[in-house]
Formats: sequence, C-alpha cells, structure tokens
Amino acid sequence: MSEQENIQIVRRTFEYFNNHKPDSVDQYLADNVRVEAAGAQGTMNKDQNRMYNHRFFDAAPDLHFDVGDIIAQGDRVAATWVVHGTHKAPLALPDGGSIPATNRTFSVPGCTVAEFRNNLVIHQQVYWDQVSFLTQLGVINPQEMMQRAR
Repeated sequence: MSEQENIQIVRRTFEYFNNHKPDSVDQYLADNVRVEAAGAQGTMNKDQNRMYNHRFFDAAPDLHFDVGDIIAQGDRVAATWVVHGTHKAPLALPDGGSIPATNRTFSVPGCTVAEFRNNLVIHQQVYWDQVSFLTQLGVINPQEMMQRAR
C-alpha cells in the first residue's frame, strides 16, 4: 500500500469520528492490532480500543477532531489533531469510576501514529494532553499540582 493510501485511511478514520461512527474505524484495524493511548491501562486490542473510544464519544456527544498535519513515511502515518467537545455525560474511567458531567467545553491537542501492514493498522499510538483536558474540565487545578510537585 502506498503512503498516500495510508494517509487516506487515516483521513477516513477521523471522518468516521467526526460523523460519530467510531465503530466504523474497526475495518481499518488488523484483528491483532496493538493500540497504546494516553489514559489507557496498557496496550489495547481492537475491542478494548473500541470501548476506549466510546468512553469519550459517550461523555461528549459533540466531539469533533480538527486534523492538522498528516505525515507519512514508509508504512507509518502520523497525524496531529485538536479534539473539541462539551463534557455532557459521565466520563467512564479505566478503573471503573467516572467523572460526572461538568458541562464544560474542552479543546485538547493530540497526535496519532499508525503503522500499516497489508492495508490495515497493526500498531497505533495515541498521545494527547490529559492534564490540559482535566484542567479544562475543572477536575484538576494546575497550581495545586505544582505545589504538590515541590
């Protein structure tokens, strides 16, 4: 598969996200995909990744990604993005708890790096600014964090 074809798959992934059809992304993931993402408890498989994504779509029904740069080299594609939304419902946490709806808006930068083989993503890494996200929701106070770090 060419770099341009891989870029198109990444673009379609974000189109599905923006149309609130995150399950449609599964067609681009290998059955044995490994996904690492900020806030996840370890490497996720396809089913765990789907549940991870639903946590955010369920909590922020207006979730939207603005995609920035998309860069491909060989079998890897990196995409920068900013996700926007409003925290309207509880956000499920990996430990079984949740963050109650705050009705606050957020705008958080991130980056996804996908590795392709045989037209499917075999490994994906998702990095995003969790501190900024939790600060914008009012869950953490940056000044308090700095005092604790000292």
